[in-house]
Amino acid sequence: MKVLFIAQYGARAASSRTRVFDYLPLLQRAGVETTLKVVVPDPLVERMASKGRISRLVYYVRSWWRACGVGWMCLFHVSRYDLLFIQKVLFPFPIPCFLKAFRHKIVFDFDDAIFTTEAPEASWLHRLRTRRRESGLPAMLRASGHVVIENAYTAAYAKSYGCEVFRITGPIDTERYRPGVPKKKEEVVLGWIGSPTTTRYLDLIRKPLDELGKRFSHLRVCLIGSEAFRLDTLPTTQVPWSLDTEVDHLRTFDIGLMPLPDDAFTRGKGGYKLLQYLAMGIPVVASPVEINREIVEDGVNGFLAGDEAEWVDCLERLIVDRELRQKMGQAGREKMEQQYSLRRSSQRLLDLLTQVANR
Repeated sequence: MKVLFIAQYGARAASSRTRVFDYLPLLQRAGVETTLKVVVPDPLVERMASKGRISRLVYYVRSWWRACGVGWMCLFHVSRYDLLFIQKVLFPFPIPCFLKAFRHKIVFDFDDAIFTTEAPEASWLHRLRTRRRESGLPAMLRASGHVVIENAYTAAYAKSYGCEVFRITGPIDTERYRPGVPKKKEEVVLGWIGSPTTTRYLDLIRKPLDELGKRFSHLRVCLIGSEAFRLDTLPTTQVPWSLDTEVDHLRTFDIGLMPLPDDAFTRGKGGYKLLQYLAMGIPVVASPVEINREIVEDGVNGFLAGDEAEWVDCLERLIVDRELRQKMGQAGREKMEQQYSLRRSSQRLLDLLTQVANR
């Protein structure tokens, strides 16, 4: 079986890394002949995506132009492959119209609710990108016979365009993300991993964190990949995100945090933070939003906290009880291995690709 994979980004972007790059070695060992094309490579993102408004505009134009080139390449070479696996790429008009002729062999994958906006108050550049997504995603879904998504919310959207929908949440590489050696220390670290654009979600638990800072002197907050964030009563450590160092930083966490508002965009999230925490054996406290309610078994591998009072109560229970943290962390690790591991998800994807190719 020959499969052409089209990835939106390079391996440094979590969505492309987990939804394409991590799969390739396992699929190749299973006998799948894979070819990979990347629309927006890592160097382009690093050079231009966050260098100011003009640079971002140039970045969007170059990304659009590269998407055009890759899209026409797909059309010219589609007959050479049994399947096209397109990860989140929105090809410009009229490419999706021509791709419809090969709908039976196209698998489209997208994470997050990219059919809506993440930041309604954002700049005109973000609004322009949002409008392109609102028109581009339906066009790609109409051109795709099969869609891979992460949760029921995005599945419902994809089904409305007549696609056959397959659900694979994550996956998480449980060989890479694994617990370290337990450390006996008095300090308790509340940890969060994310990006500068998602740091604003931490404001949802600013008051609970400050309240806990008043109650406990041995607390610290560690943030990976965030923009500037300060608390009145708790020392906060901020470290830049790096693929090479993220696991080491995650191992310093005692409790993982995932606050989220409940809105049209966050309901489409795949809960990747939670998968990382739990694979590392870290108990979690999370907002009860869509996929979080499936990943977190309340009282088993973490807690779901719906308001500020619940955040204080849930975190306090974990802060004061080391054995509870260890018990929940172990339960989370077991769930990741059994349900969300890369090995398990790779087999599910292989089964899907084989099923579609055989048709």
